Amino acid sequence: MTESSANLSMPYLQPSQAQKHVTHNEALGILDALVQLAVLDRDLATPPASPAEGDRYIVAATATGAWAGMEDRVAVWDGGGWLFLAPQPGWRSYVLDESSMVSWLGSGWVIDAGLPGSVSLLGINATADASNRLVVSAASTLLSHEGAGHQLKINKAAAGDTGSLLYQTGWSGRAEMGLAGSDAFSVKVSADGSAWTVALSFDGATGLASGAAVQASASDATAGRLMTVGAFGLGDSGSAVAAPSDDADSCTTSGFYSFTASGANCPVGDPSGGSLMVLRGGASSPRQVFLSEDGQQMWCRGYAASSWSPWRAVFTQASVVGTVSQSAGVPTGAVLESGSNANGEYTRWADGTQICTNGGAAITTDPASFAGTPVSIDGAKLKIGRWY
Repeated sequence: MTESSANLSMPYLQPSQAQKHVTHNEALGILDALVQLAVLDRDLATPPASPAEGDRYIVAATATGAWAGMEDRVAVWDGGGWLFLAPQPGWRSYVLDESSMVSWLGSGWVIDAGLPGSVSLLGINATADASNRLVVSAASTLLSHEGAGHQLKINKAAAGDTGSLLYQTGWSGRAEMGLAGSDAFSVKVSADGSAWTVALSFDGATGLASGAAVQASASDATAGRLMTVGAFGLGDSGSAVAAPSDDADSCTTSGFYSFTASGANCPVGDPSGGSLMVLRGGASSPRQVFLSEDGQQMWCRGYAASSWSPWRAVFTQASVVGTVSQSAGVPTGAVLESGSNANGEYTRWADGTQICTNGGAAITTDPASFAGTPVSIDGAKLKIGRWY
């Protein structure tokens, strides 16, 4: 029979042994030291000067004095000297000055209730597997700081690999964000977990955005897309080769369009080109506003009953006074026109009213023609009538 136990090395009583109580008390001392093990400290390399009987320590590295060569062992003061107990794998101890549990894993004491510094699988309220080596089943998971900031790091081996966060419904992917197959940060979405659309992607070098959620071109009228800086918004460059072409009648999609002098169906008063804004009142009722190239004239029209209404000028300081004209009783020129010649002065209004004078003298020949017979006042010194 061996002289000590296999695990705690407690001495056995031997046949015909004298003073058996000494051996028995030594075994009880070892049990007293190790059962419900709790040490005062595990950072001391030098024995304390005045230990109390029963004080226990885990000897730190580079031990000196009476603890020299006893690193990692449990040191117990028995009142007259130090008893050193070599830890076995699985031993656990509560460290009083740290308020934490440590475990002996065969090569060192590890904090956090004996968890190893690295494990191959870890499941918390769930079962981990070879693919999902860390699994947490809980209502929420909290990652907090330790006095300052906190980073969650997802690292991949190469640019073509994936480092991302995947969001699922019933274990089927619905959204993914991160570095998916490249070093551009992207947000992808899926309705079925099979077909995926890159909604947003940010270039790592420029930071510029692209993807299905971003306007693809100046003429992109897809609902819900984000307008890009520098584009017309939802419009066309006015190029003859671009949709909807350089024809104002074809511009029915909401947005902004630029026209050259060759633009078709633009206001005839602006042959040099300009800018067109299209507003939508419904699926088949666009409204157009056209601004001349010099920014001094503006026209508008609408679309109804499958045809465009005539262009109508919007009067500004640059167009209120000018040549008054009309077509079938509808004004087509300025609001007010005035002039003079050898026969006198005249003033015309867009509604057809005309007044002629001759500097206080009687008018013999009208300075501007009337449509019909005008009313003569004060011996024809003033005539009022219509010019159309």
